[in-house]
Amino acid sequence: MKYTLTNMRDIILTFAILFIVSLGKASTMDASLNADSLNNVEIKQAIFHIKPSSYLVQTGGSIGLIAVGAGWDYGKKKQWATELLLGYVPKYDTDRVKLTLSIRQLYSPWKIPINTSFSYSPLRTGLYLSTTLGKQFWYSAPEKYPKDYYTFSTKLRANIFLGQSFEWNMPKNPKILRKLAFYYDVHVSDLMLISRIQNKSLSGFNFMGLALGLKLHL
Repeated sequence: MKYTLTNMRDIILTFAILFIVSLGKASTMDASLNADSLNNVEIKQAIFHIKPSSYLVQTGGSIGLIAVGAGWDYGKKKQWATELLLGYVPKYDTDRVKLTLSIRQLYSPWKIPINTSFSYSPLRTGLYLSTTLGKQFWYSAPEKYPKDYYTFSTKLRANIFLGQSFEWNMPKNPKILRKLAFYYDVHVSDLMLISRIQNKSLSGFNFMGLALGLKLHL
């Protein structure tokens, strides 16, 4: 996979922007002072976590055959998460492999305990933006194409998704890994959703995609 200096600059700038955006989201209200020393009054303050609280590996989701990333879980019940993923797309019938970068915002409001070790989240939903690296992809159509010939960017995709997860709470010792979660998501991109509305030949659910993943909570 060959990159020019321009491509490398594109990679660095894109990743930096996505990382900065994620830090603005990655906060949690989890610090409290000792109740005995402060008349049993809990004081919580916002703390920005630069270090990820989870790591992920995923297949599918229109971001590559395999994708790895990191996440920041926050909220009173850790119901929110912001995640960054780097995806790998094999060459298939093209001339080179491709890389994708994605930023995902997740909301999972409920968790149902199954027993002391396992729990079930019946809903995980959210949206993500993904970009494919490489100069052959563009945000707006090059001048060689007629105006309005391409109305969608080939470089940037927006997706919405809906899924579920199953979590295994790890034993307290060792404490490095708190829990391991398996998840699946059904997603649809902006392009496929518009195509489904305009093109009746896309019957059933063949305009949707599936993602499977593992999430390691630290």
